[in-house]
Amino acid sequence: MNQRIDKIRKRIHQLQINAFLITSLVNLRYLFGFTGSNGIGLITSDLSFFVTDQRYKHQAREQVGNAEILIGIHDLLAEFKKKDILTAGTKLAFEAMHLTVKEFTHLKKTFPELKLVASERIVEKISSVKDSEEISSIKKAAAICGTVINEIISLIKPDVRELDISAELSYKTKLHGSEKDPFEPIVASGTRSALPHGVSANKKIQSGDLIIIDFGAVINGYVSDFTRTVVMGRPSDKQRQIAKVVLKTLLLAEKQAKPGLIGKDLDKIARDYCESQGYGRAFNHSLGHGLGLELHGLPRIGQSSKDPLERGNVITLEPGIYLSGFGGVRIEDDFVITENGVENLTPFPRELISVG
Repeated sequence: MNQRIDKIRKRIHQLQINAFLITSLVNLRYLFGFTGSNGIGLITSDLSFFVTDQRYKHQAREQVGNAEILIGIHDLLAEFKKKDILTAGTKLAFEAMHLTVKEFTHLKKTFPELKLVASERIVEKISSVKDSEEISSIKKAAAICGTVINEIISLIKPDVRELDISAELSYKTKLHGSEKDPFEPIVASGTRSALPHGVSANKKIQSGDLIIIDFGAVINGYVSDFTRTVVMGRPSDKQRQIAKVVLKTLLLAEKQAKPGLIGKDLDKIARDYCESQGYGRAFNHSLGHGLGLELHGLPRIGQSSKDPLERGNVITLEPGIYLSGFGGVRIEDDFVITENGVENLTPFPRELISVG
C-alpha cells in the first residue's frame, strides 16, 4: 500500500498541493487498509497519518501499517492541530465529492489559516487501475455468482415471490464465501422487469414472466456485479427477439472494448446497435461502470463519459432493453481491460434461461 500512497504524493505534487485530506471510507480502505466506519487520513510530501476513534484503536494498529496512527476522542481533525502538521499557508486538498457541508465548515473553522482546495477523484483515478491481487479478488467474487445462479434456477417456480429468490441469493452467495451483499439483490418479474433498477417485491412469479436477476458478491472488499434474465416457461417470439438483441449488443461492446477507447464511444457502439434494431429508446441506462472496492466507480461507460479505458480497469458491460407493460431483458458481465481487449471474469452462459 506504500506504492498507492506514493502515487498520491506524485499526483498532489503535480497539482501543486502540499497535503491531501482523505475522508471517504472506501478510499481510506484502499490507501491504508482500514475497514472500520470512522476515520480520516492525511498525506503530505513525506508523511502520512491515519486518525480514528477509541473504538478502532486496536483494529487500526492491526490494519494500518503505512501511516502514523492517531486516536481522537470527539474531533478527529483536532489531532492534526495537536501535532502541528498543517501550518499557515498550506494548500490542503479535500475530497469535494465526499465531504459534507457541515464537515467542510468544521474544517475551515479548525484550520482558518489553510488554503483549502476542492479536489475530485484523486484516489479514484489511481484505484481504477487494478493490480493482480485486486483482479483475483473480483474474479473470485464473480465465480461465486456463476455458482449461485445455477443453484437459484431450480428454485424459480410459479407463485414463488421475488423476495424469496432475493433472500436465497443473499444466503447462497455468503454460503459460497461472499463477505456481504454489495447491493440489495434485484429480482424483478413480469412487467416489473421493465424497471432497470426495480427492487425485489412481494410479487409472485407467474408463467410467462421475464425475470431479471441482478446480484453480486464481495471478496476482500472487492465486488462483482452480475445479471441474467430468466423466463418462466417457454419464451414468446418477442421475448426471444429482445434477448437476442441484448446479447448481440453485449457481444459487440465486448469485442470493441480496449485501452484508449473513451467510455461514451463504447456506449455509443452498443446504443447504435439497439437503435438499428428499433430499441434505442428502450435502452435507458449507461452501458456499464467501473468495479472495485465500490460498486460504481471509474471508468464510467455512458453517453457523457470522457473516461478512457485503461489496462487494469475492471468494468461491467450491462446492456438492457425495457418495454413498459411488457418486461425487460438485461445481461451483465464483468471484464478486466487487457493490453489488447478484455478478459471476461464472468464466463457463464448468457442466453435467455427458460425454467419450468
